Amino acid sequence: MTERMSGVFRRILYFALILIIAVSAVKVYMLWWGRYEALNPQVIAATPYAHTDKIPARGILIWREEIVSSRWDGPVDYPSMEPRRVGRGETVAVIGASSGRMAVKAEKVGYFIPALDGVEGKWTYSAFWNGMAPLPEPPDPVFFAPGESVKKGTPVGKIILQPQELRCILYADVTPALEKDIRSGTVRVKTKDGGWPGKAEVRVASFHGSKVKLYLTLPFFPPDLAGSRGIRLLLEAGERAGVSLPESAVVYREGKLGVFSVEGNRVEFREITGTPVEGGRFFITEGLKPGNIAVLNARSAKEGKIRLW
Repeated sequence: MTERMSGVFRRILYFALILIIAVSAVKVYMLWWGRYEALNPQVIAATPYAHTDKIPARGILIWREEIVSSRWDGPVDYPSMEPRRVGRGETVAVIGASSGRMAVKAEKVGYFIPALDGVEGKWTYSAFWNGMAPLPEPPDPVFFAPGESVKKGTPVGKIILQPQELRCILYADVTPALEKDIRSGTVRVKTKDGGWPGKAEVRVASFHGSKVKLYLTLPFFPPDLAGSRGIRLLLEAGERAGVSLPESAVVYREGKLGVFSVEGNRVEFREITGTPVEGGRFFITEGLKPGNIAVLNARSAKEGKIRLW
């Protein structure tokens, strides 16, 4: 019995020693790896970067328009159901009247749309400018169906007169660069990211804390914008030059924003000024120049000597 207990004790002691050795080996490896990483950190070079404030905004469109009416009773048909530019005297609809097919012609130049949305003549600057109430959702246009019966004197569509300036009312978040542009009289706008921005004239601006309400003259008026009184814009303001690094290279230390800069064979914490931007990058305006080297993983970096090569 004593020999059996002695054998069990030896086995327990054996496995305990193996466990202690394994744990010690792991600790030694972790210490070595920590020192290795401290002496051989991954580094990255700061690259030139130009940052522009991009402010999304939803606006409503304002234009001059005239309703086009039929002079006959009968089913209506259209050369095209898409908003399109028409010249004076051009056929915009055809009525199957009792005396034959009669052409409804445009009396003015403009974009003809075979639809109405019910707010013709009501969608005006004076209706929406005063106060800071949310802008209404534009009503959907109701298109006339080909073959639909119309009466003499009733609408068959409308013409948005051309040429004319396309106006827009919108709210936007204010940045210092945008406020500067607004006060100068123009802001850069585009309809989608990746497009080329144009300069919109600021007709009226009303600042309310962090928001601004703008009444703009847009620098474009393509036919496809005539299909809805709503628009989504991207406002661009300012262009600041600096450098960028991955966000992982930037850290707060004792309340200061900075990076661990590599100078020769030493790492030193360097304070910076900047802001996060798209793509997981950090835009730096002060503290680094193009080509400066920084530790990629700032959270695990330490000041002191390193070996890069």
